[in-house]
Amino acid sequence: MIILFLIVLLIVLAGIFVLWASRLPGGMTLDLGNGTLYEFELVWALLAILLIGAALALAWSLVTGLITLPSRFGKSRRASKVKAANKALADGLLAAEAGDAELAKKLSKKAAQYAEDDRLKLLLEARAAEISDDWSGAERAWGQLTRLPGGQLAGLRGAASAASARGDAVSAVARAREALELKSGADWPFNSLFDSQVADGDWDAALQTLSTGEKRGQISGDSLRRRRAVLFTARAAALQHNERKEAQRLLAEAIRSAPSFPPAAWHGARQLMIDEKIKAAQGVLELGWKARPHPALSQLARRLETNAAPSVIEGRLKNLVAANPDHRESRILGAELAMQSRSWLNAVKALALLVEEKPTARLCLLLEKALRGYGDLTEAERWGRMAVTAAREPEWSDIDPRGGAFQYANRDWARMVYAFGDAGTLIHPRYETSERELEAGRPVALPAPGGQQDAVKPPRTDVVTPPLDYVPED
Repeated sequence: MIILFLIVLLIVLAGIFVLWASRLPGGMTLDLGNGTLYEFELVWALLAILLIGAALALAWSLVTGLITLPSRFGKSRRASKVKAANKALADGLLAAEAGDAELAKKLSKKAAQYAEDDRLKLLLEARAAEISDDWSGAERAWGQLTRLPGGQLAGLRGAASAASARGDAVSAVARAREALELKSGADWPFNSLFDSQVADGDWDAALQTLSTGEKRGQISGDSLRRRRAVLFTARAAALQHNERKEAQRLLAEAIRSAPSFPPAAWHGARQLMIDEKIKAAQGVLELGWKARPHPALSQLARRLETNAAPSVIEGRLKNLVAANPDHRESRILGAELAMQSRSWLNAVKALALLVEEKPTARLCLLLEKALRGYGDLTEAERWGRMAVTAAREPEWSDIDPRGGAFQYANRDWARMVYAFGDAGTLIHPRYETSERELEAGRPVALPAPGGQQDAVKPPRTDVVTPPLDYVPED
């Protein structure tokens, strides 16, 4: 449409030019050299010049067209080839993503014939091999891609995934470490290397990788601090008895990173207890209790010294309660202290409120003990029966029948890196496997014979009939 408009416009302009030129005076004389002169009016002379120029231009375009015809033909073929290659690559990648392995391989071979960019050919070849579960072929294609400009990072990622899929963890880690050394904003090298090291229980290497991720801004904030706390604690827990100094250093770093991680506080206090640094151990327990109370911490506070008097133990437990008085564990510990001082009525009141909030086997057993001490044996037996079918407490299950706690295997520490590190939650392997736990209401260790002891009265055994709210009548 535009071309037709231009042609009409040129014709109109030519007509206007002829009308204008016809009114001009004068003419043109042409001498051919043989004595003959030809005279033309000016308008015809101008038209002749225009026609001759147009003819020359047309002839020149034809000549140049013939000269450039081969190159134009070559460009057309290349354009057609690029179009076919692009179509084959696009269709092949779509087939690979759709899971059509046979079609992806077919299109991969077709793309190899037409595509000029080897990176795209290798990408399609690798993807086609992956969906065919040909991990060796995929790793080979990805490896070739790493040697091409711009394809190194993508090739390393694909090679690491392929090596991991065929069970070669060493090669996968090596590829991830190589990618981590590159200057890039991608976070997969950090995550892949870190995950592999955590899965292998290589806590030292995982800590180094975590520091690298921190420097590059790939992890920060609470996740960084909590992951580091778990790794420090796992590393310390794996050390031998003669490496206590290093264990204490690591546990101090763990507590500094995340005081709310109870295993760090428990193991840290236990290491100090072994070295008879009782005051420091109590300080660690109070710090951990303030951040996040856990029954294992109070159990350890009861046995920091084998010859401690009951009044000393009671003082330590009261300090824990004062560190976080409104927490559920502090209220339970307060009820246990009331039972220890034979204030059975206060213990029953406190435990009754707790049972209403969340009835568990542990609370049922504690309430049974308090009721027996108070003298209501019938009600005590009822709560004892309820303890059999009541739900267990995950936190209480962390304590084994001998009083030990947080004795995790490497796989448990590995899970904790992400459970606590990323979400701030604890895992409870003993709870998950329904292992035996410490019986609630029974202390793990009592003061040694011959040590200073407060005089205690034997529990009451007579049956009384108190009101339902256990408030004495006026």
